Amino acid sequence: MAELLLYDDWIDFHLIGVNSSFDTSTQFIFHLNSTFDTRFQRIHDLDILLENHTYYFETYEWLDEANKIDYHIIKNTPNQSDFKKNEVDLSNLFKESIILVPNYKDCNYIVKISGWEDDIEYLQLPFFEKDFIKVIKKIDVDLISNADQLVF
Repeated sequence: MAELLLYDDWIDFHLIGVNSSFDTSTQFIFHLNSTFDTRFQRIHDLDILLENHTYYFETYEWLDEANKIDYHIIKNTPNQSDFKKNEVDLSNLFKESIILVPNYKDCNYIVKISGWEDDIEYLQLPFFEKDFIKVIKKIDVDLISNADQLVF
């Protein structure tokens, strides 16, 4: 008999919202890596189907082997979408912009943390608020309606 997976079984990560003065991901990641000695590297974009279009969100990864924690930084707004690749759609200019985690649209980056077993309150992030990092805030995954789209 097949066992049903519960929501909590596959949402095994924590999310942190980051508001940076850098809207360009490459600048943000460069400064993060050089300031905090992290090693984030660009990986394939996270592609998500929203409103009948596929949107591509820039994604960076760093596996902190010493602490056995996997970090992903995902830009909260898409880099492009399938309709932009294929044709110019001027009607989309007047729509509200697409946000990966709409409850946290004030955060331009989402940090996904996997491998951390204990309470998130005790997790030491590998970076902190600084001149180019304005805000860092915990995101309650239970309040994110599309958290399943962040399972990868």
